[in-house]
Parts: sequence; structure tokens; C-alpha cells
Amino acid sequence: MDFLILLIIIFIIIIFVFIIKTPKFRGSFGEIKVKFIIGKTIENEQYVINDIIIASGKSTSQIDHIVINKHGVFVIETKNYSGYIYGSEQQREWIQILANGKVKNKLYNPVRQNAKHVYDVKKIIGDLPIFSVVVFAKNNTHYINSKNVIPLSSLKDTLNYGENILSIEQMKTAYETLLISRSKLTLEEHIEKIKEKQRNLKRGICPRCGGILILKNGNLGNVWICSNYPKCKFIKKDEL
Repeated sequence: MDFLILLIIIFIIIIFVFIIKTPKFRGSFGEIKVKFIIGKTIENEQYVINDIIIASGKSTSQIDHIVINKHGVFVIETKNYSGYIYGSEQQREWIQILANGKVKNKLYNPVRQNAKHVYDVKKIIGDLPIFSVVVFAKNNTHYINSKNVIPLSSLKDTLNYGENILSIEQMKTAYETLLISRSKLTLEEHIEKIKEKQRNLKRGICPRCGGILILKNGNLGNVWICSNYPKCKFIKKDEL
């Protein structure tokens, strides 16, 4: 009987170790740390929405956190990356260095990822001041060149920086409007929509509005712009 209990304990430990090493668990742990710093909704002071999928037209965005206070609307993307991360705001891909340089991974620029979230939030709440914040839960931002990326240790100050620019009524209205726009999609359905947009992008269809992408030559070289410009300002370098 004692041997059986020992086996069960070992099995539970193995499962636990396996779970905590999964990217999903590590990401969730980072979000928990951010939640702790953000706190909860306090009527007339701040409004907090965690882990929300919002629907804006044909577009959906899964957003880790939205904080609305007198300083503005903060759209927060949490990353729990390990190792050294190298990247700038303009780069499409960043580099992650692990195991003393033995492992190198490419990461999609989270600033670009969160820019899409900000775009969708703006379509819902209008011209209120919206700020993109990418939080690195492990504070490893030393080699990142982007004003939108901050260590976890700076999050509280970032949310409380600046003048009072939103009234209580504006805060409440933005919060309620976002809750109304909450999508009924499951996370799995949201991921499938993202994959569908990636497929459409390869076929020359705008991922934001469904318009046709047109190749133009400009200051950035050959770029694809949406046929619905200037209403839709989607732009992509010629990498199709």
C-alpha cells in the first residue's frame, strides 16, 4: 500500500513538472504576476479587464489585459520569455538566446502583435488615448529597443504616469463598451480565425477588412496596401 502511494506521488510530481514546463503554463504564470500588480476594478478609479477576446467587424483580438484609468486606456500584452531577447520596434522578428548561446529562437515582434490589439480596441471605443504596453514578466528587456516594452518592475509606474486625461464618465463608458464587444468565440475559434487570416494574407486579401492588397512602390520600397485605403491603413512589405 505504501509502495502504491509512493508511485502515485511520483506520478503526480512528473505530471506537475511536465505542466510547468509548457509554454501555456509559463505564459499563464506571467499573466498572474501582471494581474497581481494591476489589481482589480475599483469603481471610479480604474477598470480592469483580463483575458478578453473582442470582436471588431470581421476582426477578433485576444488581449491579456486592458486597464482604464484617469491616465488613459492601456492595452497590455504579457510575455514570459526566458533568456536574452534582442529586438527593436521596427524588426518583424526578434531573437531569443538560451542555454548560454547554444539555442537561438525567432520570436514574432510582440510590439507589432499588440499594435493589432490597439487597432481593434480603438475601433470599439473611438478616439480616447490608448497606450500599447508589452510587459516582460521576467524583466529581461535590457537588449530591446522599443518604448512600448517595459519590465514587470516598471508596470505600476507606467499605469500611473502622466496627467489626468480621462473623466470618470469616459472611463466607465470605455469599460462598458469593451465588455459589450466581448466576443463569444472560444480561444480555439479565435486561433482558427488567425490562421484563416494568415491564409488570406498569402492570397493577397487584407487581414483587417477583407479588401484586395495592391502592390505599390513608396519610401519603404515595394509594399502591399489595402484597396480600401485610406479607410483601412493596413500595409505590409513585399514578402508575399
